[in-house]
Amino acid sequence: MHISIDDDGEYTIDEIIKGDTVREVLAYVQYNGDKLTELLRKDVERAVRAGKISLSESKKLIQFYEAGLNGYTYLEEP
Repeated sequence: MHISIDDDGEYTIDEIIKGDTVREVLAYVQYNGDKLTELLRKDVERAVRAGKISLSESKKLIQFYEAGLNGYTYLEEP
């Protein structure tokens, strides 16, 4: 992010530069986001079969996880 500050201390956001997604950062250190999601999916399926979580909860958990992988490591625009 590029920010300018005027003499009165007020700031202006001049430019937002997109960073890397969590998935991309994990790939830099040899982690595969798809493989991690698949491992989570299997654990979640076991938890549903064991009655520890509901099917609805499992879907929300997987969606939250995938959104996290596809999100950015820093600032995200709303």
